[in-house]
Amino acid sequence: MTRRQLVFGAGALGALGAIAMVVGFATDSTQAAFSYLTAWAFAASIAIGALIFLMMGHAIEARWTIVLQRFTEAVSGSLPVLAVLFVPIALSIDRLYPWAALPAGPPGLDAESLARLAHKAPYLNPTFWVIRAVVFLAVWIALDELLVRWGRRGGDPGARSRARGLSAAGFPVVGLTVTFAAFDWLMSVTPLWYSSIFGLRYFAAGFVGALALVAVIARAARRVPAVAASVRGSHTGALGRLMFAFLVFWAYMEFSQGIIIWIGNKPDEVPWYVARGASEWGAVFWVIVIGHFALPFFALLSKPLKRRPTLLAIAGGWLVVMHYVDMLWLVMPALHPTISLHWLDLAAPCAVLGLATAVAAARPRSREAIATDDPRLPAAIDYEGT
Repeated sequence: MTRRQLVFGAGALGALGAIAMVVGFATDSTQAAFSYLTAWAFAASIAIGALIFLMMGHAIEARWTIVLQRFTEAVSGSLPVLAVLFVPIALSIDRLYPWAALPAGPPGLDAESLARLAHKAPYLNPTFWVIRAVVFLAVWIALDELLVRWGRRGGDPGARSRARGLSAAGFPVVGLTVTFAAFDWLMSVTPLWYSSIFGLRYFAAGFVGALALVAVIARAARRVPAVAASVRGSHTGALGRLMFAFLVFWAYMEFSQGIIIWIGNKPDEVPWYVARGASEWGAVFWVIVIGHFALPFFALLSKPLKRRPTLLAIAGGWLVVMHYVDMLWLVMPALHPTISLHWLDLAAPCAVLGLATAVAAARPRSREAIATDDPRLPAAIDYEGT
């Protein structure tokens, strides 16, 4: 598939999905809002993960990431369109978040729960929530645009130095903004529940998803001779090792959060897991345990698999799908106590992912598959990992 075909195909899919979502918001606005939030949070996590991967490469001046840099920049290049696609979430705030109904509060809450929500009102209120969202998105987009601009001047030591400095200084900023964004957009769907490591969990899942998507793109781009000649088993091996490491980190975050809440057995913490461990959602939980962790864990243990682009791309595609299942498991139990598949659950990812992919692929930064203008590229191609 050529880049033009990708832009046209993804754009058509996104347009059809957007039309379906307009119908969904008109006929079942609550279901549409939750389906859309799931799809958007999934896409945003991967774009942010790609930004962090890009920052990592600049901060440590890794050579092997240079051959994958254009693919990473293409994924993070979806951040501006995702900022625009955030608007339906902001307009659906009263459908998604119980705290948006204060001071009256959502129906069915007792006086103690209403008082706890009111205590959070200085932070969880629509105006401040929107302001924070604008700041988060602006910070990520600004970092990405500057890094891409400086990163494309690889022959300029000054540009490389600025990219390295910005990346190093930007890690704490991105870490904090991603953490609070996860609190705002996902955790506050159930505002009476909280976890201090929820942001780390969201980051880790998105970072694994971004690495997995880069592996898929790198394999698909091998039809370009420059890519086939540049991306070797040593590069996919390094990418696979990073995927493996952060897959374990994600699982550790998930396990730590769950075991601490299970041991504590506090009435304000347990209901979140009860909702996601009961009935059909309990089956989805085991799908995530096996499909998102166990199978990829043992697959990525294999050195030959990681060094074969096709096999790593298959594992990457599987991880991307499992990441979406994981996002459904995080969001949807707040709306449906049992699994209730809806046509909007298909329309939403078509709209968000289709439009984001089309715009990212159409951007000028996506025209080059390999950083041929970077004088460090020969050394990057000759990289040999363990």
